[in-house]
Amino acid sequence: MLKIELLLRNSNSTLSVQRKSEQEADMLYEQILAAINADRIQTLKLTCDRHIKTKIAVLSSEIIAVNLSEN
Repeated sequence: MLKIELLLRNSNSTLSVQRKSEQEADMLYEQILAAINADRIQTLKLTCDRHIKTKIAVLSSEIIAVNLSEN
């Protein structure tokens, strides 16, 4: 499993989701980076492969860092 963590503006905690494959994790990482760098604010809706009922929605303008790591 690979973990994608998001650090949000004005928050001490991180949000994270997990992906089973490296390819899927890399694609999500790149998608998040593209949303951060986009001219317009987007709502990113993320799900987790490990905890299927986990759902996260976050505004791209609130993300200040993204981390991809092996779990």
